[in-house]
Amino acid sequence: MTESPTSQIRVRFAPSPTGYLHIGGVRTALFNFLYARNQGGVFLLRIEDTDQQRSQPEYEEEILSSMRWLGLNWDEELVYQSRRLDRYREAAAELLSRGLAFEEEKDGKKAVVFKMPRRKVLFHDVVHGPVEFDASLFEDLVIMKSDGFPTYHFAVVVDDHDMSVSHVIRGDDHLSNTPRQLLLYEAFGWKPPKYGHLPLIAGADGAPLSKRHGAVSVTHYRKEGYLPQGMLNYLALLGWGADANQEIFTLQELVKKFSLKKINKAQACFNPEKFLWINSQHLKAMPEEDYLKGTAAYYPEESAALGAENWRRLVLLYRTRIKTFRDLKTEAGYVFNAPGEYDAQLKESLLQDSAAASTLEAWSRDCAGALADFEDHETLDKKTREFCAGLGIAPKILIHPLRFILTGKTVSPGLFELMSVLGKSECQSRVSFFLKTLGRTAS
Repeated sequence: MTESPTSQIRVRFAPSPTGYLHIGGVRTALFNFLYARNQGGVFLLRIEDTDQQRSQPEYEEEILSSMRWLGLNWDEELVYQSRRLDRYREAAAELLSRGLAFEEEKDGKKAVVFKMPRRKVLFHDVVHGPVEFDASLFEDLVIMKSDGFPTYHFAVVVDDHDMSVSHVIRGDDHLSNTPRQLLLYEAFGWKPPKYGHLPLIAGADGAPLSKRHGAVSVTHYRKEGYLPQGMLNYLALLGWGADANQEIFTLQELVKKFSLKKINKAQACFNPEKFLWINSQHLKAMPEEDYLKGTAAYYPEESAALGAENWRRLVLLYRTRIKTFRDLKTEAGYVFNAPGEYDAQLKESLLQDSAAASTLEAWSRDCAGALADFEDHETLDKKTREFCAGLGIAPKILIHPLRFILTGKTVSPGLFELMSVLGKSECQSRVSFFLKTLGRTAS
């Protein structure tokens, strides 16, 4: 097949649907995407699904869903290796006809084997610079298995050529694959793409990032309430030399600043705490409307139960206190589920004033009871303080126990804003429940 000349930058991400999308794979996809967008080129997606035993539809669906969620949208029709078997057989037949490959029979089935040239292979890697391998140390390469499916090395060469890929940007674990693939390009008489191999992402122990270091899939972090922009920002900093004075980037800023020349050679270390911090910065910077939609989508049942206005007030109240959407349930769990029991020591400490229980009863009856609702938190605040002044007590004498009763905690966002979200009925119900634990009843 003749060369398809093109001067346009064309890069690809080629995951195998044999597992969930790994964040190391996302980093590879991201660098390809950024390079294509920065250069006005094309970003392609190819599903390498020739491993029939391990490839699963659910993994493919997860990969595609994750790519869309991240906003790493590909430009042309999705390519599946499993639908290109005739093309691989055609290419293998060409090498056989030219004496560059031979058939090897086993158990009545034939495989096709490429005759590995016995010489040195030199190439320029856009990350590592000059690289040399001695191909005389390589064994002959099976390119078509006896089951009729291509091997990895053969399929990617044929695919990258047919897709006019100009640059192959992938992990360092593929560096030793490159000389074999270059020799296949040479055998076909095709111009090879330029290669760039990215430093691997390591765990804290220096070993390649894997499940033993904790969660590594996009799906996990998505379920944990991380933002796609937070993930992309953090992964871009792993192995890429950004500006020294900037750590927070939008995707548009990454596109504008990205350069292959700034990719580091040394492996990058995954830092969960730094990832969490970067995510929190993006969460705080989200337009309010996006933040509201995002939290409601993450908590569909809870947001529906509270209603749009109460949900808005709640999530804005906790916006500076959470680092992921999931944190909202941790920080504000008492909004959705009233405290069922109370810490005995805190209970004793906050109610050491002998009149505390009577004050709570009077507040519920005379102050809260006189208000039609708690919608206006400023009015609730004012009336509560006036109530305390009338009794000649400092507001904290009532406010601290009230916060504890409503949340089970001694710290929360603004108490009266929170009470507005909970509503009058719920607040009085919790006070009544608490007083019953003391053997008292709110009138």
